Amino acid sequence: MIKLSLIHPTQAAPIQSWTFDNEPVVRIGRSKDNDVVIHGSLVSRHHLELWNRQTHWEIINFGTNGTFVNGKPVRQMPVWDGMTFRLGSTGPKLHLHLNSSSLQREEGRVNSEQ
Repeated sequence: MIKLSLIHPTQAAPIQSWTFDNEPVVRIGRSKDNDVVIHGSLVSRHHLELWNRQTHWEIINFGTNGTFVNGKPVRQMPVWDGMTFRLGSTGPKLHLHLNSSSLQREEGRVNSEQ
């Protein structure tokens, strides 16, 4: 399971959240055909994707204004529980939460099937 929370721009409180269980890809951007739709001048129509790689999730940037983790632009990288990233250098901020127990159950199921 992966949960995304949009963080209020002036407070540390989430203002909207989305939860996904078994999706192979979660798409984030301004266009209404994304799984997570976020409006903002720095948000691209199809800004980024989160890919479920069975053992971990990865973030892949497609946005013109970039995706930033700890103030640094990223193109592609693994995500971790508690990660916060921005859409654009000063754009909307998202907090990511991974349910590691569901990932461990999934890994155990995959390993037992091999």
